[in-house]
Amino acid sequence: MKRILAVGAGLVLLAVVWLAWRQPDTPPDSNAVPVATSPSPPQTAAATPLPAANAGPRVVSVRDQSLRLDAAGNLVPGPEVRLLFTTLARDQGQVAVDLWKQNVLQPYRDSLGPVAFRQLQSLLNRYVEYDLALQLLPMDGVATLDDALAHIRQVRGDYLGPAAQPLFQDWRQLESFTSQFVTQVVNQAPGDNLQQNLREQAYALPASVQPRALQVLEHSADLLNALPGAESDPALVRGAVEQVAAMALIQPTFVFSDPEPGFLQQYLAYQQAREQLQRQQNISSEQAPELVALRHEYFTDSHSDRLRARTLDRAEMY
Repeated sequence: MKRILAVGAGLVLLAVVWLAWRQPDTPPDSNAVPVATSPSPPQTAAATPLPAANAGPRVVSVRDQSLRLDAAGNLVPGPEVRLLFTTLARDQGQVAVDLWKQNVLQPYRDSLGPVAFRQLQSLLNRYVEYDLALQLLPMDGVATLDDALAHIRQVRGDYLGPAAQPLFQDWRQLESFTSQFVTQVVNQAPGDNLQQNLREQAYALPASVQPRALQVLEHSADLLNALPGAESDPALVRGAVEQVAAMALIQPTFVFSDPEPGFLQQYLAYQQAREQLQRQQNISSEQAPELVALRHEYFTDSHSDRLRARTLDRAEMY
């Protein structure tokens, strides 16, 4: 998935990058044109009067997830926030995330309060870009599952910052399951009821990570069916199993569509300026201060657009 771009190939780049955005559990369709449909009416948060300034920590129910706020009204990140984002994405079906991410949380503004609402909206925007960055994450150079997991954690930290650890604290058990899955597949003996055993282990995990664990098994089903009785190099088997497991862990949460014409035009102008800057200076990271300043210059009014430009920069420069 690594993309190496020549100067002046902006249009080709964007076409390739956007075609790489896969829809969750849906085969890619190059002819499909996302249409903004009217989603079902959103459920409102629990009808709770706005708290007094000294009300202390509290919990707000949003789409069956209990979001925690501290005494100052700040959002306390946790796995429940990640599960909320997954629920919102599932509710929207095949509607592209850019068509709903800026308004889907509006029904919960009053119950959350202004501070937590802004923090939750910002976290949703960054989580969307993290999800997209994973789809553009080159896996061809990843040597082992541990390398893949470390790379995913790095992308997570880059986009989510201090919220990354609490949002994914339950993934430690998922990563442990995935590592054990690889070991058990490589070391399976004839007659082992491996798939049933693995499924039972997946269901023993916390409910918040069970779907991803089952995805690992589903993506590995053909490989697991082919292995019994086959004479294969254990090293090759391990490599194949680790690659399948890693790809299952980065399956997208959101649906992405072609860019809006306004963003595309602005990004192409920014891209030309960025390439000129790269010819003048040694810039090797999308987080270089020079590029951060350039994105602020070209995307002055939209933090969301700056995040998207950064994600595309990362895909080009990796």
